[in-house]
Amino acid sequence: GPDPEPASPYAEGWSAVHADAANTDYSPVEGAADVTLAWHRDFEGSVHIGPLEWTINLGPTIDPDGRVYLTSTVAGCHLQALDGATGETLWCSTEVDRYAVSSSTLLDSDGRLFVADGEAMHAFDADGNVLWEVPIVGVPLSAQFTPEGRLIFITHVGNIHVLDRATGQAMLPTVELIPGATGDPAGGMVACARGTEDCPAANTLSVDMDTGRFFFTFWAPGTPQAGVRAMQYTEEPEPAITELWTNDSLPGGSASSPDLTTDGSRLYVNDNVDSVHALDAASGEEAWSFPIGYASGGSPSTSPDGLIMPEPKRGPEPAARHRDAGDTAELAWRHDDMANRGIPTQTAGDRTYATVDAGRYRNELVVLDSTTGEELDREPIPGTSVFSVGTTVGPDGTIYVPTIVGGLAAFGPAAPAGP
Repeated sequence: GPDPEPASPYAEGWSAVHADAANTDYSPVEGAADVTLAWHRDFEGSVHIGPLEWTINLGPTIDPDGRVYLTSTVAGCHLQALDGATGETLWCSTEVDRYAVSSSTLLDSDGRLFVADGEAMHAFDADGNVLWEVPIVGVPLSAQFTPEGRLIFITHVGNIHVLDRATGQAMLPTVELIPGATGDPAGGMVACARGTEDCPAANTLSVDMDTGRFFFTFWAPGTPQAGVRAMQYTEEPEPAITELWTNDSLPGGSASSPDLTTDGSRLYVNDNVDSVHALDAASGEEAWSFPIGYASGGSPSTSPDGLIMPEPKRGPEPAARHRDAGDTAELAWRHDDMANRGIPTQTAGDRTYATVDAGRYRNELVVLDSTTGEELDREPIPGTSVFSVGTTVGPDGTIYVPTIVGGLAAFGPAAPAGP
């Protein structure tokens, strides 16, 4: 008979920074239309950018048992495991430095966690014990897995690593896109948040789990703008990375990790001027470019049926939804009365969870029907939240909304009304 499908190396649930290997920011969990606040915590960070407290940078990942893994600038505690039901800290690690805030923890199907900082890639078990550490140059912005289950990541200075996830052993020598680059993270991390020239590899790569192709944004030194690169990882006859194509079409850089469609045929990525681009994943040729009117501050959310929700650029842009119509993008709906303040996350059941401005640096979580844009529910996010940094969804449908200033709010499905 045919060979069985290889088991996914990804843990079930929201196990990667943007949910999965394709960076979709989409959950196959059926999302609730009516939600209620389950718990809220306020973490105190140790870093400020001007007057802004910079405590959480990305959404937490959630394992199949409901444990929530959060990176932050909390002093001495840059990686924490939280109880998903109560929000209380189960353990925290002093093994990673504050540059771990640049990544979400990647979770594998064997219960291991992977997160890098400014010095090394670290593997932990689910109780926070270090399994191995591998020194690196530069800071990765989250990692992924290859179809064979290897750990793959690119540091912000353009070094690509492929490691055995059980041992940390390198599968092949580090690929240096900028030979001899030195990786002082302090100089580049604000540029990495914005995806500009001083951070050549400012985003998370996406991986096609059917083919081993991977895609990432890259601003080559001395060139006028950033682009997208495609490469292939193969293990037979021996581990190798080959270049496939480059498309240098991202003016101003990109703060957006590329999203791969469910069938692996297209890639979506935002530039730093005003557009979202759809590229043919096989050739790199542009299928369409659609002006959304602003520079996106993060990756779009992409559903299996081609509904795309871009993230705003730290400014209040209307919540809007676009549909891939083949040779162009169409506006599906738009709410001019909703100022979008974070990545709008989509789930099965046609649900979208968006953070919208409520005035005075406060925000609300709004539940929308993904297809029609109809508002289904609206809940206040406690405290001053400024903007959210990556709403994620647990296996039980709990929605986790992290904010730049250190808030983490968990919203569960509302209890059904009594008889």
